[in-house]
Amino acid sequence: QQQLLVPSKNQQQLFNYNTINKNNGLTKFFSTGTKSEKDNDKTTTNKSEKENDNMFRLSKIISMYSKNISISRREAERTIRDGNVTVASETITSPHYLYALKDVQSSIKVKGKLVQINNNSTITTNADNKNTKIWLAHKLAGEVVTDNDEFGRPSLLERLSRGGVGRSKGKQKYHLKSVGRLDMMTEGLILITNDGGYKRQMELPSSLIPRIYRVRVHGKLTQHKLSTIRRGGMKNKTTGYSYSGMKVQIEAPRHKNKQTSTNNWLRVTCTEGKNRQIRNVFSALGLNVTRLLRTSYGEYDLNTIPPGMAIEVPVKKIPIIKAKPKQKKTNIQEEEVAKPVKWIRMVRN
Repeated sequence: QQQLLVPSKNQQQLFNYNTINKNNGLTKFFSTGTKSEKDNDKTTTNKSEKENDNMFRLSKIISMYSKNISISRREAERTIRDGNVTVASETITSPHYLYALKDVQSSIKVKGKLVQINNNSTITTNADNKNTKIWLAHKLAGEVVTDNDEFGRPSLLERLSRGGVGRSKGKQKYHLKSVGRLDMMTEGLILITNDGGYKRQMELPSSLIPRIYRVRVHGKLTQHKLSTIRRGGMKNKTTGYSYSGMKVQIEAPRHKNKQTSTNNWLRVTCTEGKNRQIRNVFSALGLNVTRLLRTSYGEYDLNTIPPGMAIEVPVKKIPIIKAKPKQKKTNIQEEEVAKPVKWIRMVRN
């Protein structure tokens, strides 16, 4: 087996997927290319590194084509890098390897568990598929949204599965997948589906699907802080993530005589689903989020679903929102050219 090149100080690894290694009957592409530091700022794209109709990245296969494991793309990449994924008894530590679905039907294992692969390479991404199911669940505080938690914490998906969610009248059992995540202490609406393609389209930032939250904050709330949240552009120093602007509205207090100077309920709308986004943004402004409740995700609303319960609802189509065309920057010299003056004849009364 050919090893990956180790880049020197003046080089860095570039995934070209130009070398083929056949091992145990599998076709695997991996990187051997390098580029100099002068090219770091330039983004180069090689046709061979793109996925096609037959070859998919290992992380994508695990996250989107698995029948029995619910895991996000990012979590799949982290699991692979940690050495917890094997293909044909070989430990893989790079999520960028490309495989054909037909070649890994019974070859991939995640933490010793065999991954059941859906051989249909065409994933449904619309609501016209009759097999697509959607459940609206009211997540409880203290639950994690994962299949199997290594720390043994309460799992939302395990609880719903034990309660009969995902079982049809014909005793068919669907593999439950959560649309996005909520952190452990966040409550409220979370979408559950059996369609990996629908889940992916609902999560994509390019879909611009709004998520609405009720947020209770403790601290001094000023117009400057609200403007900063709405404007966006804040950057997390730890992760490096940059947060886009969010709509913020202050809810009117239920009791007029109640003092709410340091405790306020807000209504926050965002179109991103970055990890702990709302908590991190408010914390950076000196505001402590004491309660966080999601009430809406796109066209789906929590309404009066009791905490801990889940109901099946009709599947709704994902709205197609076209991005606004970018305005071309005009030349500075052209902007400085004065427009001809239109003389106005003064009319005396």
